[in-house]
Amino acid sequence: MPVQSAAQPVPAFVESTLSDLRERIESSDSIVVVSHDRPDGDAIGSSLALALILEKLGKRVTVVNRDRVPESLAFLPGSERIVRLEAPVQADLLIVLDAAGKDRIDSAFWDCVASVPATINLDHHISNTRFGDLVYVDERAPATGQLVFELARSADWPLDAAIGENLLVAISTDTGSFRYPSTTAETMRIAGAIFDLGVDVGLVNQRLYESYPLRRVEALRRLLEGMRLDFGGRCASVRLPLELTRELDLQSGDTEGVIDVIRAIDSVQIAVFFEELPDGRIRISSRAKEARYGVGDLCARFGGGGHTLAAGARMTGPLVAAEERFLAAVGELFG
Repeated sequence: MPVQSAAQPVPAFVESTLSDLRERIESSDSIVVVSHDRPDGDAIGSSLALALILEKLGKRVTVVNRDRVPESLAFLPGSERIVRLEAPVQADLLIVLDAAGKDRIDSAFWDCVASVPATINLDHHISNTRFGDLVYVDERAPATGQLVFELARSADWPLDAAIGENLLVAISTDTGSFRYPSTTAETMRIAGAIFDLGVDVGLVNQRLYESYPLRRVEALRRLLEGMRLDFGGRCASVRLPLELTRELDLQSGDTEGVIDVIRAIDSVQIAVFFEELPDGRIRISSRAKEARYGVGDLCARFGGGGHTLAAGARMTGPLVAAEERFLAAVGELFG
């Protein structure tokens, strides 16, 4: 083997293959599956799909998240089994899904899995920090759910309708119902294969997109009333103060899709959603229509990250001050 020159440093990690992941999973008996805090459809769907697959392989599986399953996703097969770890756990393997960095998961969780000997990091975010022992990150995939399907297909693991339902929700939610530019021909082929598993697609879409509680619609109304347009209508933004969250008793997932509504305005190139959290920080979600106005790098400036067209960050409050700072940076993108 040739000696590497100083100009060719040894990488801090070796990118794994799907075959590497399969071998490690099949050699493990007990497995913990976790996704990022405040889980969305991709996080929940990919976690439950993988857990159901692993159980078919005879594995003992624990599915974990710090937060409860959003009410809008409670219909998914296996959703009741997601738990919060509150004590150290013994397992052969930890699989982290849809989390760009360890900081996307509550620090208390990492204390609970400190004795787990190996970690798989399976994700699709371009900002992934490549943590873990086996790392498989594909930024071209629109959803982690797609990667779970590709792993199962490459390993010839069995799938069924319950697994397919979770995978469909994972992929559909992260592609905006297959509308976002990240959706590929392969994504559509995978969707077809999922349909062939016997998933009732119409029913899943009805539960996912046509079964909103009234408080969610009321939140949308109130947010749109306060919408602001900046930079000649090229940026639309809304803010959710903690006071309104408490007034409407909003639950996790109730504001999903709001940013897509304001992004749909014809003149808008960047949409931003500001949410005040109980700890005083401000959660920022942003979307862009074109790569030249990429929000991934923009959010990275504030300690966040994500994709070119969809990214987020957390900022210190107060809400109005964080809003002005972030929008000033948005203005710089427009020149």
